[in-house]
Amino acid sequence: MLGLYVHIPFCARRCNYCDFVSYTDTGKIAAYVEALEKEIAVAGRLNSQKVDTVFIGGGTPGILPDGGVSGILDCLHRSFNIMDGAEITIETNPGAVHYAKLKEYLNSGVNRISLGLQAVQARLLELLGRRHTLEVADRAFDLARDAGFANINLDLIYAVPTQTMGDWDESLGYVIGKRPEHVSAYALKIENGTEMARLTAAGELAVVDDELDAEMYLRARERLTGQGYAHYEISNFALVGRECIHNLRYWNLRDYLGLGVSAHSNVGAMRFFHTSDLDQYIAQMNRGGMQYEKTEMIGGAEREFEYVMLKLRLAEGIPFREYQRLFGKDFMTQYKTQVRAAVENGLTAIDGDCLKPTEKGFLLQNQLIHILTKKH
Repeated sequence: MLGLYVHIPFCARRCNYCDFVSYTDTGKIAAYVEALEKEIAVAGRLNSQKVDTVFIGGGTPGILPDGGVSGILDCLHRSFNIMDGAEITIETNPGAVHYAKLKEYLNSGVNRISLGLQAVQARLLELLGRRHTLEVADRAFDLARDAGFANINLDLIYAVPTQTMGDWDESLGYVIGKRPEHVSAYALKIENGTEMARLTAAGELAVVDDELDAEMYLRARERLTGQGYAHYEISNFALVGRECIHNLRYWNLRDYLGLGVSAHSNVGAMRFFHTSDLDQYIAQMNRGGMQYEKTEMIGGAEREFEYVMLKLRLAEGIPFREYQRLFGKDFMTQYKTQVRAAVENGLTAIDGDCLKPTEKGFLLQNQLIHILTKKH
């Protein structure tokens, strides 16, 4: 099985915390979509695997004009063997959608939508550089429901400078009240080159301390699991059967193909990605090429390290039988010393034939990975 990621790199304005590859030159949208559809056609001829997930991300895919998303999906269906019932997700900002556009998404096969709420307080939305208000986000959610979406994710960000526990409780309370099928709660990471990094370096913002960060994380876990959401991955919560299948593909090291500028792929033991230069990408596709910025083979030791690291992000942890099948080794024999240390520190627990991270292990993920992957 194969997953497809389609990158739409345009935004009306870059958010203050964002370091993703995105462009505000919306005048290039038409040229980009034309180039993207050329890549899709070529890539589809080279890949015969069945596709069970599609994720259209960005950027802000909702910024495409009416008919833009359906055109891309038509091209995907013509070029790839997309299974009936495949999970097809689109992410967008709340202010970028309207009812007719939401119906277009549904009619073209999109069955899951992710809305970037981030916070409910006006001052935090402004600090983050978001363009929407709570009222706009609330209307976008209700419109998605009215249009027919039965699988909605809401994104939240915590550990934002000036954010209080009261603010975080208010945001969590709002989300719980809307009852989306999925909630993503990410700790803010201030990335180099962003406006927030500039403000922090200038002393105009203070980074949230580790203790409050941890308290907010635990509060999200407590409140969301208390409302029936399974904490299936460090930053993700879902109602029963509503886990994001596409993202699980990344965490389980399954095959995915990235389409579009800067998009990354992992197929078998091969990893490759496109240039992050928009004009260069468009020119390459117009020449009919599939020239990647870098292609590399991932060896057994590196693959094993990534497998252990990524599986520790999941509540299901590391299944010993799967590890044996993939790497031909017994996990407890290979990691006996590290597992003992992780268990003694309360970071993991052995549950049947799996090694699972505890709540403390989720919270202290870097420490857990360090213990499990260090040489013995």
